[in-house]
Amino acid sequence: LIVRVSTPPAWSRAQGDEVGTFAPPDNYDDFGDFVYALVSRYRGRITYYQLWNEPNIYPEWGTYAISPEDYTRLLKIGATRAREADPNVVIIAGALASTIALQPAADPPNNALNDLIFLQRMYDAGAAPYFDIMAMQAYGLWSGPTDRRMHPRVMNFGRPQFVRDVMVANGDANKPIWISEMAWNAVPDAVADKRFGQVSPEQQARYEPMAYQRALEEWPWAGVVNTWYFKRATDEWFKQGKPEAYFRLADPDFTLQPVYDSLKAYIQSVQPALYPG
Repeated sequence: LIVRVSTPPAWSRAQGDEVGTFAPPDNYDDFGDFVYALVSRYRGRITYYQLWNEPNIYPEWGTYAISPEDYTRLLKIGATRAREADPNVVIIAGALASTIALQPAADPPNNALNDLIFLQRMYDAGAAPYFDIMAMQAYGLWSGPTDRRMHPRVMNFGRPQFVRDVMVANGDANKPIWISEMAWNAVPDAVADKRFGQVSPEQQARYEPMAYQRALEEWPWAGVVNTWYFKRATDEWFKQGKPEAYFRLADPDFTLQPVYDSLKAYIQSVQPALYPG
């Protein structure tokens, strides 16, 4: 299990959900207390805890200004309390969303900060001792898993290589990168919102095993790669026309998509690999 600790309750903020349902608590020590209680309860049963998700974009940091320094302070408190509760715990940094925004915006929907800048500022704020694994998202968007074009303001599946460069430059070469979310979006033409790119179900089924194979062959510093996602409990996203509905491996009624079968076949055929990641 990777247990992600985020989305604190409204009562942990004086303004409640007015500042966003994902916003951090007003008192970061409250977060630390919760982490301590959680890790204590599952000591010896759960090892891997990811502290937060996508702290570099709205809405995951609420309506607050994106701040690597504030996130680092939250991470420090959470990691310290987790290790007090269980010295064997493994701390995963909050997965960074890939984005090109060079500075946060005043309006919440556009409030984001480039993942590479965010990570460097985390290191500058002293984050290194407080995480064991770096996490990030690695969506394919508009190109396939073998797209090797690299540019810091162009997003493709190769993005983890840039994050790896930042880690090496800051003396963290021995830490792995885990990919918290990986997928291609098989959104149909009828859905207008295609901000996550668009592939056919057949392309999706072909691309995702290829992504795993590329990581196995080329990225020895990469560890876990999580496909996002298996299924939702309801068809609400489909009814709302959300493109997120089309990353799924299975429909809410368990109807399996082609990508499920292709991943199943790939998993059964691949040779195990044990990398430092």
